Amino acid sequence: MMKFRKIIAATLLSVLSLTLFGGCFAKQQPDAKNTEGRIELVYYKLFDEEDTIRPLIQQYQTQHPNVSITYRKFTDPVEYENLIINELAEGEGPDIFSMPNYWFLRNTKKLSPMPEDLATPAEFEATFVSVANNDLVLRDPADGKMRIFGIPLTVDTLALYYNKATFEDKIPSRGRPSTTWEGLKDDVYKITKKDQSFERFEVAGIAMGRSDNIARAVDILLMLMIQYGTTFYNANISGAEFSRQRSVTATGQSINPATEALSLYTSFALPANKNYSWNAFISDPKSAEKELDTFARGKVAMIFGYSYLYEQILAKIKDLDSKGVKTMKAQDVRVASVPQVIDPNVSIEKRDAYASYYAETVSRTSQYPKEAWDFLLFMSRKDNLDFYNSKTHRPSSRRDMIEAQKLDPIYGVFAEQTGYAESLPIYDYTKYSEIFGKAIDSVVATGSAADAIRTAEEGVKALLPSEGLIPPAPEPTK
Repeated sequence: MMKFRKIIAATLLSVLSLTLFGGCFAKQQPDAKNTEGRIELVYYKLFDEEDTIRPLIQQYQTQHPNVSITYRKFTDPVEYENLIINELAEGEGPDIFSMPNYWFLRNTKKLSPMPEDLATPAEFEATFVSVANNDLVLRDPADGKMRIFGIPLTVDTLALYYNKATFEDKIPSRGRPSTTWEGLKDDVYKITKKDQSFERFEVAGIAMGRSDNIARAVDILLMLMIQYGTTFYNANISGAEFSRQRSVTATGQSINPATEALSLYTSFALPANKNYSWNAFISDPKSAEKELDTFARGKVAMIFGYSYLYEQILAKIKDLDSKGVKTMKAQDVRVASVPQVIDPNVSIEKRDAYASYYAETVSRTSQYPKEAWDFLLFMSRKDNLDFYNSKTHRPSSRRDMIEAQKLDPIYGVFAEQTGYAESLPIYDYTKYSEIFGKAIDSVVATGSAADAIRTAEEGVKALLPSEGLIPPAPEPTK
């Protein structure tokens, strides 16, 4: 079945300019000329300014004079997510809204899937990167059929920010981070400079190893678990099984991938290790900025972050400069792909990056679901996403935009990584963060990584519904 879907995808890619996603609507659409009744849609979204979204809304309304779209921007993710959950539970809320990619599998019953006469799952797969297909084309609980539940305007990934000047000084033969974790551990050893200050480091190699003072600690750990080949769940996601999995390495060693990932992550915070470079004092756990401030001051050479972190780093450098605080130079802020377990330069193994992004969707409570989906399809056209990217710099979700975006000296890394990015179905991100944060803390406190992973598995399993998150497939037609 997968081979058949790939054949369909490849065929459709060649005629993408004639499909719905390419901007030429060949299929049935809502009647744009029907002015007998006004259609009013409400759109909730995080972060995007009015001047980014409003021109696209106005262009759509010009083409569809009977449609009116009210846009509301939010800035606080916690407030936004709580509002969405509460309003949907009460049968209210917006027609269109953004939702984290890891929410979709759990919340399909609250959403109205895209009508198949607008676009099919095969067309979606041909248009958008594979991680979006895995996250957003899901089995409909109503009848078990595969349907589109979200449209991604962007797919963001974790990448490695580094101080170019530090690498030119300490590792001039390469001038950038290693492409493997073993190589990166050696980089950290060469870069890290200890002293007798309160922080214990004049310069730290990388912000890794702890859960309290690293902003994306759990995302980094989940990325490592994916890179090591961890199987997180059983088939229908009714149980967790990552502590019991065994894999055989190239040298014939039997390992638990999740334990190996946790051991690697925490190794940077354990003083006995050669690659020790991070502690409780070098970054303030109570600060919202955490390691961003440390990086901007030139006190750590590498940190992980998503594409939007770049502008935040530049803003922080500017702010510290204005206060007379010594900082790294803005032109030395560079971005590299995340390291891999196996060297991508010599291996045929697929690379793995970690994707986290918001996708647009339509509420089950909307009175005009077809019109709402039509607007989202309009938003996801290549020309419109070109405009969106020019405003936000976020990597595109469309396959046909990757090659052009890869050329950007800063954001090109994020565009390239979308092609091989993976994600993880997360039942409750806040609780997962607590569970895996405690696993990290346990190892840093010299506990066993294997024990920490077993405890984490029990915590995740307790959250999952007994019936699982994946509905059964429909019975075959006789």
